[in-house]
Amino acid sequence: MIDKTTEEYKQFDKLWSGVTPKGVNTTKRASFRSKMKNSCQQEGLEFSKINSYIVFSGKIRNTGDDTRTVGEVKVQKPPRRHLRGV
Repeated sequence: MIDKTTEEYKQFDKLWSGVTPKGVNTTKRASFRSKMKNSCQQEGLEFSKINSYIVFSGKIRNTGDDTRTVGEVKVQKPPRRHLRGV
């Protein structure tokens, strides 16, 4: 399922573990995990390392017919009546 030999996974694993050239930075690790937790919650996924990698790699972007993009935000509901181009 997940190819652990790719550069993208190696980068994710370093961020997940908080590894820096000087050693392990727990503050960076906590910050990255917090960002991934928020991203997973926004996508409606349970927070885990696997789900975080899926969000990090961009493999979660499965837009359907009812999804439209407004800037960088995905909207799945139709626009409000007064905003529709009748």
